Amino acid sequence: MSSRKPVPPLILWLTALTAAAPVLVVAAVAATRFGGVSLAVAYDLLTWTVARGLGWVALAAAVAVGVLALRDLRRRGVFALIALALAGGTVGVFQFQAYRLAQPNPRDVSTNVGEAPRFNALADLHPGAADVQGAPACPGAQAVPSQMLAQQAVSALVDAGFPVARAATFEVEGVHEGAWFGFPYDAVVRIRPGRTDVRVVARDPRPDGGAACRLTAKIVANLEAQR
Repeated sequence: MSSRKPVPPLILWLTALTAAAPVLVVAAVAATRFGGVSLAVAYDLLTWTVARGLGWVALAAAVAVGVLALRDLRRRGVFALIALALAGGTVGVFQFQAYRLAQPNPRDVSTNVGEAPRFNALADLHPGAADVQGAPACPGAQAVPSQMLAQQAVSALVDAGFPVARAATFEVEGVHEGAWFGFPYDAVVRIRPGRTDVRVVARDPRPDGGAACRLTAKIVANLEAQR
């Protein structure tokens, strides 16, 4: 008969606890995208309140696993490594994202602040441009000094993750949904002689961590690549 003792159930339970926060976030994403659960519940409550709190609980559990593992590192050490990796990674991601969301990033970005492109098909969602910002708040928000073709604008939007909502000779609009919770962003590309401008606006009022700026820069880069 083997003389090896089984791993204590407490270590197994504490290690499993360190995975609770990521699992809850995935469940919240699924509930939002496929279950129709509101962002107030899935994002604000389940993710940023419950899961974030669980992350700190998991970190304490991981430390406890590490202490218990000291008695038999050969058999228990792997559980300590898994627990610390899961808990540390979870807390690290939440802290990093919280820092990004705390930055004063604009949610209405344009390559032409003085005369921002206006929406047509999506005009009811964005009737004005009072809060529009560009460079230097968003360094990538630079106008393309060329009259692009509508087909090129369509390609630039699609490649940036914006399915086209409306395409005309001198104006193309698209809608983007975030990969996780599906936060929507609307974009318009305006084409004029010698200049093509881009505008991206977040529909949701929550801080976006600079997503509008990054999406604008991506569309501009796609247009520049076609010049």
